[in-house]
Amino acid sequence: MSEALILASKWSQAENRRREGLRAAHTQDADTLIDLMTTYVRLKSSRKGRVSPLTLTHYAESVRRFLEYAGPAESPRLALNQLSGDDLEVWLLHLQEQGLSPASVKRHLYGLRNLFKALVWAGVYKTDPSADVRPPQDATPAHAKKGALPLELYRRLLELPQELHGDGPQMLRDRLMLMLGGTAGLRAAEIVGLDAADLDLRLRRLRVRGKGAKTRVVPLTGTLLEALQAWLRAREVMRLEGRLHTEALLVSLSNKNAGGRLTIRGARNIVNPYLDRAGVPQDWFGLHTLRRTAGTHLYRATRDLHVVADVLGHSNVNTSAIYAKMDADVRLEALEAVERLRQKDDK
Repeated sequence: MSEALILASKWSQAENRRREGLRAAHTQDADTLIDLMTTYVRLKSSRKGRVSPLTLTHYAESVRRFLEYAGPAESPRLALNQLSGDDLEVWLLHLQEQGLSPASVKRHLYGLRNLFKALVWAGVYKTDPSADVRPPQDATPAHAKKGALPLELYRRLLELPQELHGDGPQMLRDRLMLMLGGTAGLRAAEIVGLDAADLDLRLRRLRVRGKGAKTRVVPLTGTLLEALQAWLRAREVMRLEGRLHTEALLVSLSNKNAGGRLTIRGARNIVNPYLDRAGVPQDWFGLHTLRRTAGTHLYRATRDLHVVADVLGHSNVNTSAIYAKMDADVRLEALEAVERLRQKDDK
């Protein structure tokens, strides 16, 4: 039976859905509640089947975190079927006091909100108790918190794999990973989700499965094409030797998962030491710094937000505007232009 039919059959009957939902809410059964929420999101939410597995994992994490806060099922401080908006606002404050950023608090609220929507769908709630709850606002604009790597630093980053690992498979894989993020602008999940079949070397393009199950085609630059071809040769050797166990483009070379598909955590553990070695601040660690770098450099080269949105897979061009704000050189050029104008007027 397909996954879609399994999802539909388990919660398809309204009476069963309400009975199981009430039981799970009363006992604060995390697994059943998460299963109900997942079914609702994939069948009934506006995004439906386009929700990524990573997003669902984050939603599940938020549900488990709230249930832990609410207390043990046998004697909870907060009963799941008697929650108010005030209870949830106190929880958000609790998360902030634990040191979570406003963005993280917001993510947890949205995850929990999907559970409440599912419970309304199941007939456990009449209304969503989180409907009027608003996440905390971050006073610092996103572009001011984290930026892009300067061009020279990015070039330096691409030199490090060869300096540290010579010319072997690890160098070829790691350099390609850095370029997929920093040149092509792929997200972490997109990088590890690539299959070798997504490459079209003849047409020099890469098929990328993005957020919300949307697919886009990214053209390959000359240097990225060379990096891909070099890694593919090393990957083919692994296949011929029987050391390849996945269709993934990038594979693990560690003993524990050698020849298997990389996870996002595995990719992060590969990239972060290079960022550290290059002198990048620790709060910039992670593959998204590479994506920000690609977006900012692309805007600098084109000054066209529509091109940035198309390459990075943004559905709204306004999302791409942050890369213009991240580019310090754009602001410097503007200030210097004003200075030249004033000097001209003084003469």
